[in-house]
Amino acid sequence: MTSSTAFDIHLMTEDDHDQVLSLLLNSFFQDEPITRCIQLTDTLDFAKSIIQGCLKDKCSFVAYHPQTKQIAAICLNEIIYKNNNENNSQWGEKVRFIFEILSAVHKKRSIFEEFSADKLLHIYIISVDQSARGHGLASKLIAKSIEYGKELQMIGAYAEATNLISLKCFKQQKFDVFDELIYANYNPQRLAGLKGEIYDRCYLVARKL
Repeated sequence: MTSSTAFDIHLMTEDDHDQVLSLLLNSFFQDEPITRCIQLTDTLDFAKSIIQGCLKDKCSFVAYHPQTKQIAAICLNEIIYKNNNENNSQWGEKVRFIFEILSAVHKKRSIFEEFSADKLLHIYIISVDQSARGHGLASKLIAKSIEYGKELQMIGAYAEATNLISLKCFKQQKFDVFDELIYANYNPQRLAGLKGEIYDRCYLVARKL
């Protein structure tokens, strides 16, 4: 197997747009447990919007495969300001429902308050193509994002780890669990399919930089 150190990791640019879009549509949305559970299928416009927002903040990373020269993994990040009130009304009900879940895991604790921060790095989406898994790329992309967040003088970073596999990657980079949400307790009717130790909950994770 090719060592993960051979992957070319760099800041995402406009030139990466189409490959990042393809990875979101053909890997992330198909593999993500929540989107599979609620059968989210109409994802093109949502994916394009995510990419444009992350390109604007210029703090996301892509990893190119050393042989194929194609993007094998992405870490889409954004800068979120305290008291940010994002309007998600333009999206369909299923996308809004996902945002509601992610928002619910923040209800009990404010990372902004606990870190005394006006803005934080939000590690939004991590996706590794199936052909490139097993190289530790998710953890390496998180590490690169943390390193860059320090260069941007961010006080801290946070993420919503939507399963245990993702959580382990964040823990490798010294993130702590601030809260968790059990999917079936949040909405037994729609999320009952998310069960078992790996996929049954979402974790709010964060660390100071």
